[in-house]
Amino acid sequence: HGLYRRPLPISVINRSDKRELLGKGIATPGVLRAQMAEIEHEVIAVTGAAGNLGTKLIAALLESQPSLRVLGLDLIAGKPDDRIEWIECNLADAGDSQWKDAIDRSTGLVHFAAKNPYPEADWDDATVSLDMTLHVMLAAAHSPTMRRVVFATSNHVMGRYKEDGANDAARKMRATDTVGVGTVWYANGVLMDSTIYAVPKFCGERLCKALAAQCARRGGPSFVCVRIGWCQPGDNSALTLNASGTPTLAASDTDAAENEGDADSLRDVALLNQWYRSMWLSNRDFTHIFSRALVAALPAERGGFLLTHGMSANSGMRWDLTESKEVLGYQPKDDVQAELRRAAAR
Repeated sequence: HGLYRRPLPISVINRSDKRELLGKGIATPGVLRAQMAEIEHEVIAVTGAAGNLGTKLIAALLESQPSLRVLGLDLIAGKPDDRIEWIECNLADAGDSQWKDAIDRSTGLVHFAAKNPYPEADWDDATVSLDMTLHVMLAAAHSPTMRRVVFATSNHVMGRYKEDGANDAARKMRATDTVGVGTVWYANGVLMDSTIYAVPKFCGERLCKALAAQCARRGGPSFVCVRIGWCQPGDNSALTLNASGTPTLAASDTDAAENEGDADSLRDVALLNQWYRSMWLSNRDFTHIFSRALVAALPAERGGFLLTHGMSANSGMRWDLTESKEVLGYQPKDDVQAELRRAAAR
C-alpha cells in the first residue's frame, strides 16, 4: 500500500511547542519511547488532531518516537511538522475521500473528534458526533492496513452513578457495570445534563464492540475504548477542577456558600467537587494510557475488544482501573488529592 513511501506535507506541532508541552507534564519522552518502540515505523491517524487531546497525544508520540508518522485529521490544519501529514477533512461527510484514504493507509487510529467536546452539547452536536464515529469506525474495520483502533469515550457514560454513592470509594465502578448515561447537576445556577453529549459516546462503545467481534472472525483491527475522566485544556492543573464540571464555566463562590452540604445531590458543591476532581486525568497519565491503548496486546479471551476507564491514580475515587492496569499495562503516576495537598502546603 506504499504505507511508508508517500511524501508527507508539513503539519501540526512545531518543536518549540513540543518543548512547551513537555514542560507542562504532557509527556515523559524516556518512558513513552520504551512504550512505543513496538510501533516506531507505523502510521497513526488521529482525528480531532488540532483539539485539546489530539494536540497533547501527538506531541507525546512524536517526542517519544521520531520515526513514527502521524496523520492529523481535522477540519482545519494546525502548526507545521514534517513528520505529520495534515489532512483537512470532514468526518461527518461520508463521501469525503480525504479521511477515507488516510484510514486506508494507517496501522493505528485514535478517534477524538466530536462536533462539541463538552457536556453541554445539543442534539445537533450529538448527531454530527455520532455520524463521525460511525463513518470512522466502519472505515477502520475494513481498512487493509489497520491493526488497532482506540476510541476516546467519556466518564459521562457512567454519570448517573453520581446519584448512587458518588464518593464511596468502596463501591468501585467497573467498565463492565451497567451504564448510567448522562450526568445531571447544577453549575452556577444552571441545570446541566450531559445525557445528549454521552449518547454518541455510549453508541460508539457498542459499535466498537460489535465491529471487534466481526473483525475477530474475519480478520481486522482490535478495538480499545477508554472512558476519559477530566483532562482539561492546557496545563490541566488539579487546582482548576471544580464543581462546574466543564471548562466552559467557572466555579461560583456564591453557589458554594449557599449550597455546601445541600441535601440535593445536584447542587451539593462539596459532593460535586469530589466527583469531578476524582476523575482527573493528568496530562502525563493521559498520554500514557493512550500510548498503551495503541500497543498493548489484548488477551485472546477479550475477542479483540477492551472497554476501560482512564483516570489518574486519584485517592478515594470510585473509578476502577484494574483492567487499565492489568490489560493495558497502564501505570498512572498522579493523584489529584496529592496535588491539592502540595498546593495547600505552599
